[in-house]
Amino acid sequence: MSVTERILNYQITHGIFDGEEQMVRGIAQRAVDNGFASLSSRQQSVIEPFLTQSCSGITDPGGYHNECEQILMGEELLEAYELCDDSESLECESCRSDSSFYTHQRDRLERE
Repeated sequence: MSVTERILNYQITHGIFDGEEQMVRGIAQRAVDNGFASLSSRQQSVIEPFLTQSCSGITDPGGYHNECEQILMGEELLEAYELCDDSESLECESCRSDSSFYTHQRDRLERE
């Protein structure tokens, strides 16, 4: 299964298409079952907006939101989905790294 099909499979199993028309979910399922390349160009154009997402960014301990808008696609999008707690709040690798650093610093301060 290619990255595209894995992303669509994740989206289907985690309810990303629940608010969409049944046709959209059906096209996504067909892509998972038969491969994205098996879809017509029109079907692919229906699904393509779901294959890129913007990073939601993070808020630092001082309350400043970094306004990250990095576009996630391919392996990076799949990884963001797999590592997220909420599929509405996807983070790029840089934001996840910063978030991890803030958590580490907070934990270190709490131990002291």
